[in-house]
Amino acid sequence: MTFILFLIIFFCFQSFVLFCCVAAGNDPASQLISDQEQMDYIKTWMEKHER
Repeated sequence: MTFILFLIIFFCFQSFVLFCCVAAGNDPASQLISDQEQMDYIKTWMEKHER
């Protein structure tokens, strides 16, 4: 009985963490910043490895 209760609590906590991760990356402003950072990284990488 205790093991089943532990599993239920564990999976509820995992669901909460997953929900927070999904909600955190869902706004357009943070996506725009992330896209810009990726483009800057790619540009820097291309300049470094250009021959």
